[in-house]
Amino acid sequence: MEGAENQEPRVLDRRELDELVERHLSVLRYYVRLRAGPLLRSKEPVSDIVQSALREILSESSGFVYTGDAAFRRWIHRIATNKIISKNRYHLAAMRNAAREEALASRVWDVPQPGDSSPDHSPSRHAVHAEDLERLQAAFDELDEEDRQILSMRRIFDIPTAQIAEELGLAESTVRWRLSTIMARLASRMG
Repeated sequence: MEGAENQEPRVLDRRELDELVERHLSVLRYYVRLRAGPLLRSKEPVSDIVQSALREILSESSGFVYTGDAAFRRWIHRIATNKIISKNRYHLAAMRNAAREEALASRVWDVPQPGDSSPDHSPSRHAVHAEDLERLQAAFDELDEEDRQILSMRRIFDIPTAQIAEELGLAESTVRWRLSTIMARLASRMG
């Protein structure tokens, strides 16, 4: 099942679904960390948002028909994006006064380790990784909403540019051009 694309559609049993979720968990964590934005990250730990998205993924999985990893990534991207939007709306509701609230402290164990199943727990590794992540978050936060969406769909969830263009109502050439300018801006910002 791993890496297979355009498979015959089939419903996964719970063990297969758990394996699939586990395989894509680091991507989900990474996406939520970047996409949540500074306001939401100051209100809720990234791990709580990921856990909430996972609960929804597992609760909606009874009707999910597996056709390949790419389709699965698109599905979890949609769920995670909707979860982030919903939580942002909650925190931005008129009844809340964000100026009176204190931000949550950043925690070392919230730093994602995409693709690294056994992270190095040394303090210096965490410090360097956290510094890089903060710079990436700051650069990502400076992008406009649509650029963040394009970048995350392509680079984090590996959704093809044709599908991104279709979903966002843009020409595929526009998506490719915007991706190249976004990457150039991020590269110059990251040094």
